[in-house]
This record gives sequence, structure tokens and C-alpha cells, in this order.
Amino acid sequence: MQTNSMAMKIKFLVDGDELPGLVKFGEVPLERGMIDIPSFERIVKIENGVTTMPSVACTFETRRSTKTRAFLKSWYDNHEMHDVTIIKCDAGGVEFDRDLWQDVGCSRRSDPEVDLANISYARMDVTFLPYDITSVA
Repeated sequence: MQTNSMAMKIKFLVDGDELPGLVKFGEVPLERGMIDIPSFERIVKIENGVTTMPSVACTFETRRSTKTRAFLKSWYDNHEMHDVTIIKCDAGGVEFDRDLWQDVGCSRRSDPEVDLANISYARMDVTFLPYDITSVA
């Protein structure tokens, strides 16, 4: 186990099964909503008690031997909702954090632009919309 700084790897489980090929995982900002309260000399911001759920952009490598591409297309095309588990691990695979995403929709899927002068791996960009995020570790 790493003792100082840690690398971070992410396992992306959909309904309990790992979806292979995750190569980029976007920021997951949880923000509390605010409202402005005016007074005679200033406007003060206070929390309104509402948490804004983020949209999270991810990139998946697609290989012939995996179900990733077909699964992501189906998720988007059929307006499916899935439960997702995000497991954060160090370089040795030891888990240090886990989040549960409930009723996740896929609002966008895209095949990135291809530069034929600089060939890259096959991939698909997607944007996920979790209904709720619960930290369990």
C-alpha cells in the first residue's frame, strides 16, 4: 500500500458489473445552491438547502473484445437508467473511496473527431447525469 501521496485509479461499475475501458473521468462537483438576501448596505448569500447534481463527462476506450461500445450506445439510445458505483483505488488497487450513483442517465454520447495524420485509439465520449450521489467510504 502506498504510504505518502497516492495515484488514483477508478473502477466504474454499472449495476454491479465493471464497465471496461474508462480512460478519462470528469470532475464531480457537488454544490449547495445559494440565494441572495438583500439588506440596506449589502447582499448576503445563504444556502438554500438544495444540492445541484453534476453532469459528468467520461471517455471510454472501445475494444472489439468488450461490450463497452454497445452498452453505452444502448444506455443513451434507449433512455436507460442504471445504478453506478465509483471505486477509487491507489496504484496498487487498494480502495480508498467509494461513491454510489443512483438512477444515472446518459445525456450525451459522441465519437470524437479523428485526426488521420495522428491516429489514436477508438473511444467514445459520454456524459452521465446521476440523480443522487452517496459517499459510502
